[in-house]
Amino acid sequence: MCAYLAERADLGLANATITACCAAIRYEHQRAGAPDPIADPTVARVRRGLRRILGVAPRRQARALVTEDIRNMVDQIDRSTAAGARDRALLLLGFASALRRSELAELALDDVLFVRDGVLLNIRRSKCDPDAKGQVVAVAIGAHAVTDPVAALRYWTAVRGTTPGNVFTRIRSNGRPTIERISGHTVRCIIRTRAAAAGIESERVSGHSLRAGHATAAALAGVPLDRIAAQTRHKEISTLVRHYIRPLDAMANTSSRSLGL
Repeated sequence: MCAYLAERADLGLANATITACCAAIRYEHQRAGAPDPIADPTVARVRRGLRRILGVAPRRQARALVTEDIRNMVDQIDRSTAAGARDRALLLLGFASALRRSELAELALDDVLFVRDGVLLNIRRSKCDPDAKGQVVAVAIGAHAVTDPVAALRYWTAVRGTTPGNVFTRIRSNGRPTIERISGHTVRCIIRTRAAAAGIESERVSGHSLRAGHATAAALAGVPLDRIAAQTRHKEISTLVRHYIRPLDAMANTSSRSLGL
């Protein structure tokens, strides 16, 4: 077991990936009624050593796409095409709702309820809800017609049609929408492609960029942490602080502003 973990590290796997491997190994042994090799004291020492060597911080964080980025991206989209209508709705809804890319891909028409002040989204299953108890995410009507996520979603669903299935679907080569669902990978590709078209360096743009951008933009606007956490459905506010708030505080409080450079 120790040799296996060391080999994983030599292959370049991050500590988080090795931890996931250990969890899978533990689960399979417990399911088979076999002793847990991860509980061995020697294995625990090797894991502590690998954590010190590899570090526990994420190797690269996705670039947070904030409100100005989203506005620039949708400005470049021709909504008269089906692909444009879909991508515009996906970007605006993804940013406003702070959904994960998998949640955007799996969202069904039956999960969408338009109400007077906006739209309610029923998230049937998510990373923080593996038992599929269901969660409701609200998105308010936008203050500007060009970037209103609710209006963009209404427009796209009208183009898509009312056939039951997923909200965001594939577009045929002839430009007509289908009822075939898109994947989380497709969501990532759409975000990166639209970012590049708006002149945004897309190397660090990912499927997480909309969700990260919501948290970052909300924090910059002074939204309380508990409200941001309620929208993003983070169970631990410390995760928000570590990934989104501390970088903002570091830039706001840096003493380099006073050096006269």
